[in-house]
Amino acid sequence: MAEHEHPFGHEPSAIAARRVLVIGAILAFVVLTSVVVLHFVLRDLVMPRHAELMLRPGVLPPEPRLQPSPQNDLAVFRARKEALLSGYAWTDAKHTYARIPIARAMQIYARQHAAAARAATTGAPQ
Repeated sequence: MAEHEHPFGHEPSAIAARRVLVIGAILAFVVLTSVVVLHFVLRDLVMPRHAELMLRPGVLPPEPRLQPSPQNDLAVFRARKEALLSGYAWTDAKHTYARIPIARAMQIYARQHAAAARAATTGAPQ
């Protein structure tokens, strides 16, 4: 009998409006119920505590805390690093290794590699 109702095998073009309306009504009910529940939860449980929490005195956070004057600390840090980069000092107790200023180290490095480059181009040993 179903073959005679739809002779070409097509589905009917009508939309199941009742089913769509029922599903829409259920979704609307769920959304509205959620909004109402959240409203009462926030109003009765969270908001009174929020005002109470805002009025209590602050507690110091645990160490390490933020620096009160980071510009001064940064200036001291940079001065120490600059002193390390621009001064001479022994780096070990046996006086085997020394620290030299970076500008002097770059001059020595450039002189050594310039001599090596000249020797490589002329073919002469170092």
